Amino acid sequence: MLGLLLAVILGAANAYLGLYAGMTVSASIPAAVISMGVLRILGGATQLENNVVQTIASAGEAVAAGAIFTFPALVILGRSGDLSYRDVTLLCAVGSTLGSLLIIMLRRAYIVEERLPYPEGKACAEVIRSGTAGRTAARPLLTGGAIAAVIKLAQGVGGLLPDAIGGARWLVGMTWAGSLDLSAALAGIGYIVGIQIAAMVLAGGAIAWLVAVPILSLMYPELRHEPAASAAAQLWRTQVRFLGVGAMLTGGLTTLWRMRRPIIRALGDVRRAELIADEARAREETDIPTAQVAIAVALCVLLMFALYGRVSGSWAMALVLAGSLAAIAFFATAVAGYLTGLVGASNNPVSGVTLIVLLAIALLLKALGAGAVLGPRIAILAGAVVCVAAAMAGDSLHDLATGFHLGATPRALEYGVLIGALVSALVVAPILKVLIASYGIAGMPHAPARALAAPQAFLMAQVVRGVFAGGLPWTMVGIGAIVALVLHLIDVRLEGGASGWRTPPMPLAIGLYLPLGLSVAIALGALMRAAIGGRQRSETDTGLLFSAGLVAGEALTGILIAALVTAGVKLPLL
Repeated sequence: MLGLLLAVILGAANAYLGLYAGMTVSASIPAAVISMGVLRILGGATQLENNVVQTIASAGEAVAAGAIFTFPALVILGRSGDLSYRDVTLLCAVGSTLGSLLIIMLRRAYIVEERLPYPEGKACAEVIRSGTAGRTAARPLLTGGAIAAVIKLAQGVGGLLPDAIGGARWLVGMTWAGSLDLSAALAGIGYIVGIQIAAMVLAGGAIAWLVAVPILSLMYPELRHEPAASAAAQLWRTQVRFLGVGAMLTGGLTTLWRMRRPIIRALGDVRRAELIADEARAREETDIPTAQVAIAVALCVLLMFALYGRVSGSWAMALVLAGSLAAIAFFATAVAGYLTGLVGASNNPVSGVTLIVLLAIALLLKALGAGAVLGPRIAILAGAVVCVAAAMAGDSLHDLATGFHLGATPRALEYGVLIGALVSALVVAPILKVLIASYGIAGMPHAPARALAAPQAFLMAQVVRGVFAGGLPWTMVGIGAIVALVLHLIDVRLEGGASGWRTPPMPLAIGLYLPLGLSVAIALGALMRAAIGGRQRSETDTGLLFSAGLVAGEALTGILIAALVTAGVKLPLL
């Protein structure tokens, strides 16, 4: 029950953070600390019991991440009525089931044989293993949460602080714009992800806002009659953001290619597990039986077939789509699970994987005869399943990595994460509706100044709209793809030379489609970590826990402010 309660709370917090900043942060460490504190008050608990609570709780964050990256695209496409409780809940349940079960066949390959680091998984194991770490770690976590909550309340409720500072002006015939978001959560994200990832995000923001926007403003002289800030925002929204689309597409394709051998080995591992299924196995090597996984996956396919058939009115199209998604979901979870094992759950590039899948689905639906009205809707509903599955895969493998270090039974954790995911799926739709109704989405008609950016949802809406109705700026997509390819080639060379610095294209793609203020705030957080030597510290240091508190405090306060707005309270008060 404690795990399920935390799953709902942390899932709601990450839903807000993802719509606001386009990034989510793993809830594993806060969940582990809270679990130990609460269970100690109730009389104490073993390491494995705390591991189960943390596993169930972190599932809520993964379901929320997958949902907020896709379903708001329906609102952007003018299909807000499609955010029905039934459809959102069923698709989240299907995606989370596929993501949490398909990775069972990857567990041994990635965690036991490949020994991928899974940083949050190892950190959680260290926190749980230490009998005093929970009591010590709770203090910086709560302090960070309180500071972030005060700042957010001063901004959103009191109106005493601005959300961001910045300016824009015309200079030598070009528009120049810059900004800095005053966000404790973004600084916390920067500290957590570190200087390398943050530098790539900032580089993407600099390319978008300090290179692409000024150059494009020379090509659209009609914009010179508008204020500099308005012109810059329009160019970024309609043109520059699609550099990020191209970069994500290339980054995802290169990821699939580089992961081909681990995926093939994982498929072979499934076969080996079948051959020894009847033999006695150690408790630490016991997974959910393959037959149960197969039955659950089959039920998911039937649910997708029924839902897509009802929406499309074509059962043949629904059959092709449901069958294709089952296969696509496995490869998406394999890629996301491997990448998150290297860079952590907070950096799981689910949006990049989903963009590739979404483009493929949209092209498939167009080939099957779906029109410009129905096609984008079905594409988003299909992409949501893959996005939730990819997010759940990274989260589940981190939980299983924690269990591996603690000597847990994988089967118990696999059932736990599935239960947490299914319960979280029941509350995603109301949370989405509250946030969208309260804040709005930036770029939509009548959206308020503090509207949520929802960058991934915006991109996905634009991609499917461009496939079916045309107008997608393919030149910008192509340039973004070339930039990402160059970065990938540099990254391969750096990897071959055992360099300590890498150039993964995914973080740069994030910077390309985020507002510059978010990228700058993230970079400042990473610089603070570098300044105090956080790069060499343990993943359980007080700085990281304080940063996790900053993220959780602002996100939870954002949910509170959204509830006040929904209740009719006019904010800010001053």
